Amino acid sequence: MEERSINVEVAGRAYPLTIHQAEEVNVRRAVDEINESMARFKAGFPLTDKQDLLAMAALEVTVRALNSNAARQEAEAAAALVEEIDRMLGDLRS
Repeated sequence: MEERSINVEVAGRAYPLTIHQAEEVNVRRAVDEINESMARFKAGFPLTDKQDLLAMAALEVTVRALNSNAARQEAEAAAALVEEIDRMLGDLRS
């Protein structure tokens, strides 16, 4: 895979990264989510310290990712169960 160097800005600070080209879209989306989350916390709560805002944003983004992963795993388990039931019904018809 081809690597490339990019610069991203999180919490007002620039960070140089070397990433695989295929990861760039997700890295930039993650940066956007973190910065947007920080902006929401800053607007909605009396937090002014960037470290506090960044910690809360990291928590929010991580919880969303974990919830999404759990929902995907539940959907995959349900699909596997439906396939198994379909197979069993097919066996009964035979």
